[in-house]
Amino acid sequence: MNRIPAAATILLLAGCSFGDPKPQSEDIGALRAIINIPAAAKSARWDMFETPEPDGLIPGPTDFHTLVAELELDQDWFSSLKEPTGDIFIVPEAGRRWLTKEFRDLLHKNKTSRANLSSQADCRKYSTTVTRSGRQVDGFVCKSADKILMYLPLDPPSAS
Repeated sequence: MNRIPAAATILLLAGCSFGDPKPQSEDIGALRAIINIPAAAKSARWDMFETPEPDGLIPGPTDFHTLVAELELDQDWFSSLKEPTGDIFIVPEAGRRWLTKEFRDLLHKNKTSRANLSSQADCRKYSTTVTRSGRQVDGFVCKSADKILMYLPLDPPSAS
């Protein structure tokens, strides 16, 4: 009689994922198919994720869709951006493990808060468009050495 609950528990746990979340992508073409990024981008590591991230157990509502990317550029495109980030909400999952430590630490430090990152790092406001719809999305980019962090909330702003 104890075999049925034990078997049910094993089957339930078999469907759970306790490993790393899906790995980041390095497909710059796939990134360009989602959003318009600078032509100077020669490589990218990126991830698009939901908040809260699905855990495989109980489906629930998604509050945010966010895209985080780390880009390498052929030319200095960043210096053309002048506007400070202003206050922007940083989702708790933004500090992805694969990000350069400086970027990961910046996002972890500011997670679940509205922060003006221009006062903490070399960050600027960044606006671009979603490739298919042409809808504008506003986020920020930060520079460190030869890397650019791009953070874009993909959900349309809520009507206030």
